[in-house]
Amino acid sequence: MKNLKTYSKLIKQESKRLGFESCGISKATFLEEEANNLEQWLKEGFHGKMHYMENYFDQRLDPRLLVEDAKSVISLSFNYFPEKLQKKILIKLQNMLLEKIIIMF
Repeated sequence: MKNLKTYSKLIKQESKRLGFESCGISKATFLEEEANNLEQWLKEGFHGKMHYMENYFDQRLDPRLLVEDAKSVISLSFNYFPEKLQKKILIKLQNMLLEKIIIMF
């Protein structure tokens, strides 16, 4: 058990070093409770232009079908709209708004 905690800690540290926002490790099992939610989410088109999400429905619910004998799933998140970029866009929008206000008066 100690080795598992050590490996988990190392994986999470490496994910931070690589720039990921978060890292989670879970047991590879069938996601029974999520099946209906995923099906509904896809039917309502919440996946947008990510049409590949419609493929391999069974494998999305059970990662062991994708990787035989898988024991764990490592999930990573990455922020595509970081605070630095948000501030840059906000400043640009503020400047555009000020220009319009100045033109109006």
